[in-house]
Amino acid sequence: MLNSLEILKEARELGSTTTLAEVDAVLAGYDYPALREAERVNYRIELYDKASPINGVPAEIILKDAPAGGEVYLIYVNNRLVYLQTHDPEEMGVVAMSETRALEAAGTIVDSLIEQAVDVRVREEVLRALLV
Repeated sequence: MLNSLEILKEARELGSTTTLAEVDAVLAGYDYPALREAERVNYRIELYDKASPINGVPAEIILKDAPAGGEVYLIYVNNRLVYLQTHDPEEMGVVAMSETRALEAAGTIVDSLIEQAVDVRVREEVLRALLV
């Protein structure tokens, strides 16, 4: 979620004479839950089948350093693979992930990416509105 004071500072650096109340009013016009849901359609999480090549790389190469028996998750943004995680990103060392843990970890990353994308969009729109 965007910080009103940071937007106010940025708007003033760009020459605006807007007030904090005006920034808050513009931000209040955005339905963040709806924007997040609209953005979510651009993301997809999959568990790797551990057999198919990815971008021409054979499965045995992809899984070379993966812990035995663990799941591997893939995150796609606009149908482009952007994340491939072979071990638990929250654990020290190379720790296998269960299916539940892999989906949870991938979901956390996707939620963060969605929040960032929405913030970038809203920040630009708010600044444009304040600079007219």
